Amino acid sequence: MKFTTMKKVIEILLYIWQLPQNIVGILFVLALQPEGSFEFDGHALYYASRMRGGISLGRYIIVSEKFKDYTGRTEQHEIGHAVQSLYLGPLYLLVIGLPSLLWAVWWNRSRGVSYYSFYTEKWADRLGNVERGENE
Repeated sequence: MKFTTMKKVIEILLYIWQLPQNIVGILFVLALQPEGSFEFDGHALYYASRMRGGISLGRYIIVSEKFKDYTGRTEQHEIGHAVQSLYLGPLYLLVIGLPSLLWAVWWNRSRGVSYYSFYTEKWADRLGNVERGENE
């Protein structure tokens, strides 16, 4: 079997392994109607004006347009979530997605707790090689 054929087979198997979040990712892309996509670290990266932060759902990463010209940390953080998705497969939405979403809704900067201190976010930063300062 040729290398390119084997690579395609692996891509298909990984897509199926992450199928629940890939389906949700497609629905997010359709709902948010981003202005275009880019290939980023093997994932489809979308910038959407209707997005507040960022979300990683399988192969689909959607980030707010306001982060487009920044340092790339948001994109790298979302790559960390994408790696979590590869590790956890069909469990990703329960182990990472739902807790991360609830944390994003509940978290409040005024409480003095870093958004990135939550296990889902801390792990994503580590997997995405994102370094943060003490007060972030």
